Amino acid sequence: MPSYRPHPQFADKCLRLKQRLADTIPANRLITDPMQTIALGTDAGLYRMVPGLVVRVDNEAELQTVMAGCHDLDLPFTFRGSGTSVSGQAVSHSVLIQLTRSWTRCEIADQGRRVTTDVGNTGGKINRLLAPHGRKLGPDPASLKVATIGGMVANNSSGMGCGVAHNSQNTLTAMSLILADGTRLDTADPHSRAAFAQARPDIVEGLAALAKKIQDSPELAQRIRKKYAIKNTIGFSVNALVDYTDPVDMLFHLMVGSEGCLGFISRVTFATVADPASKATAMLVFDTMDQACAAMLKLRDCPVAAAELMDRGTIKAVEDLPEIPDMMTGLGPQAAAILIETRAHDPEELNAQVADILAALEGSAMVAPPEFVFDPGACRRLWEIRDGFDPIICAKAPPGTIMISEDVALAMEDLAPAIANFHTLFERHGYDDAVIFGHALAGNLHFVLLQDFNDPKEVVRYEAFIEDLVDVVVNKYDGSLKAEHGTGRNMAPFVEAEWGSEIYQIMEEIKALLDPKGLLNPGVILTDNPKAHITDLKTFPTVDPLVDKCIECGFCEGHCVANGLTLSARQRIVTLRTLTALEQAGRQGDPGLLAQLQKTFDYQVLDTCAADGLCALACPSGINTGTMVKSLRRERAGHTARTAGNLIGNHMAPVTTLGRLGLKVASTAQTLLGDSFTVSASQTLNQLTQGTTPRLFSHMPLAQKPLGKQKAQREISRQAVVYFPSCINRTLGADRKTPKDEAIFTLVKTLCHRANLDIIIPQETEKLCCGLSFASKGLEDAAQKREQSLNQALMAASKNGKYPVLCDMSPCLLHMKETLSPALTLLEPVAFALDYLIPRLTLTKVPGPVVVHPVCSLKKMGLEAKLMELARHCAEQVTTTQTNCCGFAGDKGFNTPELNHHGLADLKDQIPPGATVGYSTSRTCEIGLAEEAGIPFKSVLYLVDQASSPKAD
Repeated sequence: MPSYRPHPQFADKCLRLKQRLADTIPANRLITDPMQTIALGTDAGLYRMVPGLVVRVDNEAELQTVMAGCHDLDLPFTFRGSGTSVSGQAVSHSVLIQLTRSWTRCEIADQGRRVTTDVGNTGGKINRLLAPHGRKLGPDPASLKVATIGGMVANNSSGMGCGVAHNSQNTLTAMSLILADGTRLDTADPHSRAAFAQARPDIVEGLAALAKKIQDSPELAQRIRKKYAIKNTIGFSVNALVDYTDPVDMLFHLMVGSEGCLGFISRVTFATVADPASKATAMLVFDTMDQACAAMLKLRDCPVAAAELMDRGTIKAVEDLPEIPDMMTGLGPQAAAILIETRAHDPEELNAQVADILAALEGSAMVAPPEFVFDPGACRRLWEIRDGFDPIICAKAPPGTIMISEDVALAMEDLAPAIANFHTLFERHGYDDAVIFGHALAGNLHFVLLQDFNDPKEVVRYEAFIEDLVDVVVNKYDGSLKAEHGTGRNMAPFVEAEWGSEIYQIMEEIKALLDPKGLLNPGVILTDNPKAHITDLKTFPTVDPLVDKCIECGFCEGHCVANGLTLSARQRIVTLRTLTALEQAGRQGDPGLLAQLQKTFDYQVLDTCAADGLCALACPSGINTGTMVKSLRRERAGHTARTAGNLIGNHMAPVTTLGRLGLKVASTAQTLLGDSFTVSASQTLNQLTQGTTPRLFSHMPLAQKPLGKQKAQREISRQAVVYFPSCINRTLGADRKTPKDEAIFTLVKTLCHRANLDIIIPQETEKLCCGLSFASKGLEDAAQKREQSLNQALMAASKNGKYPVLCDMSPCLLHMKETLSPALTLLEPVAFALDYLIPRLTLTKVPGPVVVHPVCSLKKMGLEAKLMELARHCAEQVTTTQTNCCGFAGDKGFNTPELNHHGLADLKDQIPPGATVGYSTSRTCEIGLAEEAGIPFKSVLYLVDQASSPKAD
């Protein structure tokens, strides 16, 4: 079993560093808690290393302080971005340095042709900002949406369509960096360059001398140029010493691809590339790989922006997905496919390019004539599948399997024979499930191996395979052992084998010049350990079928509201795997560590999970960690909790009455004692009682008016809708800041009357509940009873599905869709307004900006765009929040308010000047949104009401 504790060599020094930094950095950003260091120390690679200290830095000054402390203590340190790298370059036994959310400045210049960004931004965010200009970043790795700019640059990321010309190395124009001793350089600032040259002549002269050594040897210079004619990220970027004459420019470009081994990159400027609006995608299918590679050579001179080669194993992994063309099923054992895309500035140009491609492919042996897809949504879905190849493939692997993603590059002419050689290696070493795919226009191949390192024999097998792989790639094809994934620990022992001793020595001199103590990410890129690639390997104990297929890729983390507060979705799975391993090991394991982890498990893993399921939207394998958390809550729910849940569920009418009474008491206290005192006192009490007493808010809702007894339903004479007012909206009334807002169920009746719709209220609505709040707490029995009762009531009210059913809360409606009869047509506020109100009303757009927030359930139902459409019908200027989940999570906002505050930390900055109200589709979420934004949030139906009037006859 691997160790889950920090390395004893560094543990004491890490604690000394923590003490030294305590006066500079807040305690919550100096992390030594075992559960968090294990979880935060995990990345997408195949190595398990536990840092002794995780430091989250807020700015360059803090970073320099941390680096100075490490330097004085001779303490190694590693920089970490999103942790999506797969080669072991972002893990550490010592100090792991992460960035807080403050590293997100971004300036776009020259109509999008240049972008300057902090390294904490993700590639996906930058591309969203560039999209209105028709531009994007050159690098396009599969992890682009979640990978940080710092990680992309430090690994010289490329991707599916950028080739060599548009990778990070060739599209960066400026960089701010900090060296191991704290020296700062901004290459865009002439004064900084001059000051650096004066302060660090040793580096300037040292780099110039190394460049001259290469220039004096034409063979070395030619060797370097040849190696970088194809993708290559193994070793340091020594092409910087060939391509540039100014030592500052050499240093700047040596930092690209340095994997944190030469210094810290804090800010960069990219020259962007065009992102043509018109695109077409086609899947080309062949009986053999040789035929596919022959066609690829024909595509080389065509207007093809991206071409992804797939072997039969890859096709098998994705062929049953609904987006995959039918012709990809039932293929022979040697089949191959190429997914291609062409891009143009207008449809006419696009059609001409498609014609050119089809003409070039004439005579190619294909299973079926190629058919291009022009629909943007369909094209996007195909490429999203490609982005998720690794996790999709591994999701079908046996539980406990680790994914190993190798990444090589060769001359295009060598693809076909090399692929045959690789398949021979798979057979020789027993990797029957290995698959090959890749960016074939760049000669870049990826192959995925599935490995269980619980068995020592598997380590021996993997080691033998890697040795044979190095022999084939280096000695037979003179290729790159790492094309775009970075050297990491995985290929560090083989850098000299690829480059030769002379150039390897130059790399060692670069390291010694810039990091003389060898503290920056030791063991990565350069190592004196020939077994580094098989040291500290991960093992995956099976824990739960819901999450066993997780490969810890980290794609989910950008969607997890708890990420950075406690644990992300990935980190929850890591924690559960760790606990399982320790429990299985028993006395032979680490009982002391197990006891420590169990103490904090509830808060870190269960209590601070919003269970919103957004992680599943980002996960290519669709893993919903929230479902696992609900399952754990269900297992841990005791007899008392289950009894209380049933008691509450069976008495919903008096419970909502008590809820209204509690809100009246809170409102009275806030009126008499003032908002500031009441809110502060409730927050203190919440902390003292560890979340058992609720926190109050300035935007606390007033008590809702009772629904009242419903009149007997008259005969329906026109189109009708069944309206189920959620128990939340039957309890929570208007924001204290907008006390005159009418009750939501009164508003719905008003809108329906205005639109000439009959409205049907189910009998005994006060007793009804969808069951969501019970299910989220793991009270399954109470939830199922509520679901059954509601289903019966709605089936009766809708005449067995004759009439559609509206629920005024999106989260409740989604739960109803998942649990009630499919005979019911269920509508949340956005779909109801667009389909049943807007066509029947006269609209006058509301002046001034309004803000809308798509709640998690709306996103899961794919209605984000519909919310914007509805808001634009009703308002002149609409802004949508860029927040994933608000973190209020039903009632968690009252009991675990830190989750809500963390999730909306940057919300206020997103509110445009002049906006006085925001709109959403979940009353509880609206409380937290209002509190953090400083303006009231309410149902989007209030916006429809404000903008609408009856349609003239």
